[in-house]
Amino acid sequence: MEKLSVYILTLNEQARLPRTLEAAVKVADELIVVDSGSTDKTCEIAQSYGAKVIFHKWKNISSQKKYAEEQCCYDLVLSLDADEVLSDKLIQEILSVKENRLADAYKIKIADMMPGDKKPSRFAKTYNLERLYDKTKSSMPDDLTHDRIVLGQGVKVAQLKHLVYHYSYLSLTKTWEKYNVYTDELLKTAIATGKKYSLFRLIIEFPYQFLRYYFLKRMFLRGRFGFINAVTISYFRFLKIAKWQEYYLINKDKK
Repeated sequence: MEKLSVYILTLNEQARLPRTLEAAVKVADELIVVDSGSTDKTCEIAQSYGAKVIFHKWKNISSQKKYAEEQCCYDLVLSLDADEVLSDKLIQEILSVKENRLADAYKIKIADMMPGDKKPSRFAKTYNLERLYDKTKSSMPDDLTHDRIVLGQGVKVAQLKHLVYHYSYLSLTKTWEKYNVYTDELLKTAIATGKKYSLFRLIIEFPYQFLRYYFLKRMFLRGRFGFINAVTISYFRFLKIAKWQEYYLINKDKK
């Protein structure tokens, strides 16, 4: 059976990490937790599950994941977030990959879970990303973009059928703390890459995104949390553009 390293980034994740690690240890031959300065019991919890915990100062998400990838001993690696839990069926699927790997990278579907969900709603927002991969053939880039795997030339990609459960929601306070940090990073990326946002985009972004998420993505079917989620995601996307506009207004006369 092929060996697998699982790597996870953490910062004050004591509330969600146990559930993530409880599932991850069922497939991992090595657990790497890269922490950026937790002040709660995150590191102790990770160590109790046999994880190797490494401190690394935060730079940005892709840089942090690249560093975590580099700490893995085995070629086959799985990237997980601290709020993501492997479903039982996905665990069995990954174990099958370890027994007989037929591809160089595997896409995994990630489904958002809302408070009270015991399983993902059929209307849950999902992402389909390469998360299980051979790091000698593909890798996480160290740049100012969101975390993603850059596939090597000729890499064979396969699709896993079963889900990762994404428990992103703890509270509105935690959500906005995360979104505030993330939009700061997106602003840095926009500046570095020369990306610009128009005044028109600023004006229409919130109502457009709300209509998109609440109706087209059917969050209206998820009750009050669907409404709250549609508003918060829409405002997050607005905030990204608003921060760029603020930067532009402050700095336009300095150029």
